[in-house]
Amino acid sequence: MEAETSSSNWTRWFWLFALLHVAVWSLTPILTAANGPLDTIEMLYWGQQWEWGYYKHPPLPAWIAAGTSGLFHDPVWATYVVAQLCVLACFWAIWKIVGDRNRPWVALVSVALLEASAFYNFTTFELSNTTLRLGTTGLTVLFLYWAITRERLVYWAAAGLFVALGLLSRYDHSLLVLSLLAFAVIHPQVRPLWKTPGPYVLIGVAVLLFAPHAWWMVENDFITLKYVQARTHTEPNVWNHLTMPVKFLGEQLGAISGMLIGSMAVLGLFWKWRSDLSAEDRLTRDYLLAVVAGPLAIAVLASVLTGGNIRSMLGAPMWLFLPAALFMCFERRREDPVTCGRLVAACGALSIVLALIIGVRNTVGTAMRGKHLRVDYPGHAVAAEVKQRWSHYSEDPIPVIGGSWWPAGNASIYTEYQIAVYPECNPAFAPWTNDQALTEKGGVIVWELPEVQPEVVDQWLQRFPGAIIQKPIEIAHVKAPDQPALQIGIAIIPPAGGVATESTPNVASSK
Repeated sequence: MEAETSSSNWTRWFWLFALLHVAVWSLTPILTAANGPLDTIEMLYWGQQWEWGYYKHPPLPAWIAAGTSGLFHDPVWATYVVAQLCVLACFWAIWKIVGDRNRPWVALVSVALLEASAFYNFTTFELSNTTLRLGTTGLTVLFLYWAITRERLVYWAAAGLFVALGLLSRYDHSLLVLSLLAFAVIHPQVRPLWKTPGPYVLIGVAVLLFAPHAWWMVENDFITLKYVQARTHTEPNVWNHLTMPVKFLGEQLGAISGMLIGSMAVLGLFWKWRSDLSAEDRLTRDYLLAVVAGPLAIAVLASVLTGGNIRSMLGAPMWLFLPAALFMCFERRREDPVTCGRLVAACGALSIVLALIIGVRNTVGTAMRGKHLRVDYPGHAVAAEVKQRWSHYSEDPIPVIGGSWWPAGNASIYTEYQIAVYPECNPAFAPWTNDQALTEKGGVIVWELPEVQPEVVDQWLQRFPGAIIQKPIEIAHVKAPDQPALQIGIAIIPPAGGVATESTPNVASSK
């Protein structure tokens, strides 16, 4: 009875810690970020179109962003909460797996130590493909673990669901899938499960759910894979086969160093491999090693073979179960509740301090830099001014806004109705619209000044002979009034056959 009471108390501490994280990292951007961050704005305008894919990424994060955007007064606030729910899913998965073979305070420490890595706090406040993949990674690992240890078809089906959802978030979820597949084929305690229906249920569910996106990829000439290839491409150089993987490993070591140092409170300064594990504990240990080391090994090997660049954030899902794996692999010198409780409290305090730092940066960063932070961009003001300029030519809503995707995306998101975004006026980036739609329905083209070169703007406008160039939009820096105003170029393309509804004092010239 005493053990049950103790476990129940630690469960309450887990939920207090996890929900505190969700509250702190949801409220920090809600209270201090005046504008949606870069990835979130992109997810929102993509998701409005409900496509089976987008030119950079699979569709799931954009769908979730668009589907939740109406829950609060501000279209971005819900995305902050959803992003932290993804982190909460990771916390819960770690808590359940580690708690299955360990005392509850060890499981809680395995969760809390994630706060010692930037991968799991201030880089997660925006809803992105990477953030969503954190959640799908945690749940894939948990449900497959339960499928292996409990051998119930419902867990195999759930694992297949999150395999598919992970791939619909980011393709690099395949690194985890390949690692777990190799584990299931090689490990002697798991290999007999291939004689049961479970693995085939997993595969069937995953293939069925991923198939529509796969068909979309074929229909769109594998544009997302080409984007991934471009992001990892480096100039041919024999040294890249060494420097690129070493660079990635160095970045990862920096990212996880806090977790490694924190683990010493439990493992001691010198770590000794555990040799006293039961068969069940060995299975859990080997599984966690496959989860952590497998994707890392595949990514590094691919970089060695191709010389390709691996971006640091690719490592974020790889290290979710690192503390858990360390505690299963090495002898614990101090795993008493008091030591673990203090370590959890220290991790919670660190998270709050980091949130305060980010909040201060969001509040005063523009004034310090003299340039708008993305989260301090005047998206509402841009949207209002674009809408006002359009109103001189049509009383109908703006159907399409093209040009530089950042001001266009902000204008779309912060207007009370949806505007189809035509990023960079490139049909490959927006299959939901094209030049003909912009010409016939009318719309707006915007561009960032002075970042976008005049020749690029000329190329855009030459495709729309009816475009009417306006005086640039100028918006003063509220937090940095002494700095030059933000300037955005703008041209109006009236609807075919349309006429101005009133005087147009903002016209600079017409074509």
